[in-house]
Amino acid sequence: MSQRALSVLCLLFLSYSSSLFAESFTLPIWKDEAEARGYDLPEAFGLNVSYMKQTQDISVDSIGFNGKLPILGDLNNLVDVQAGAGEQMSEVLTLRADVWLFPFLNLYGIVGQLKGYSETTIQVSTGLGFIDKKIKPRPFRLDLNGTLYGAGFVLAGGYKDVFALADASYTETELNVIDGTISSIVISPRIGYDFNRLGAPLRLWVGAMYQDVEQSLSGNLTDIGLTGSLGSLVGKVDNGRFNVEQHLVTPWNPLIGMQYKLHDRLYLLGEAGLGDRKSIFFTVDMRF
Repeated sequence: MSQRALSVLCLLFLSYSSSLFAESFTLPIWKDEAEARGYDLPEAFGLNVSYMKQTQDISVDSIGFNGKLPILGDLNNLVDVQAGAGEQMSEVLTLRADVWLFPFLNLYGIVGQLKGYSETTIQVSTGLGFIDKKIKPRPFRLDLNGTLYGAGFVLAGGYKDVFALADASYTETELNVIDGTISSIVISPRIGYDFNRLGAPLRLWVGAMYQDVEQSLSGNLTDIGLTGSLGSLVGKVDNGRFNVEQHLVTPWNPLIGMQYKLHDRLYLLGEAGLGDRKSIFFTVDMRF
């Protein structure tokens, strides 16, 4: 485990442990003032487990192959790789610890595991006609499995039963099979209605999600399972490597979601992403 991932684990532990000493002071700050104004605040400390699955389109900016072929020389000078549109799927299981520092400000840390793939279609040409005739367009798939860690904050406010919030986070995923990290900035504004005063422990909302994801990926050509004539070609390369630069096609997509209170200390949350980025998200949230 990396030093940064270990640091986030420590942050989660300290955030959770600090709830044991909450009796010595009152969080969130200005809690009494907020409750005097009629706001129903959750317990200050939280620990939740979340699952998210999403699919979205990607655009591949470049793919390069490096290494040396016997007699023919440097692979990068020999081949030209063209990529079409692609798709990315990811499943993420996370553990999150948070604290409401103020009634309007929540801070949190996250660790988790990501499992997924990125896939596009590539056409490789070498300028050597007898080889190019044998190389057909084919899928180019990268397995994106790794450890995720990060931090974020939530700004919240409301008037009577209408509430609004904005969630912003930064995460990095250290990949296992291929080299590199995936750095993500996610911002999600939401507005909704609280039905608690009507006798239903339910909140519903609509919103949007913005993702800024940097993906610069590299690894060994022998690790990505190229087959056929292309596989035979790269199999002869000494120290063959690939480099991929890609980005998300659609930064924004709409959201709909709900939260149901099972108990003052236990909540269920579900959210779905619509449009070009489709996602489903579930959380069990425990408050302390």
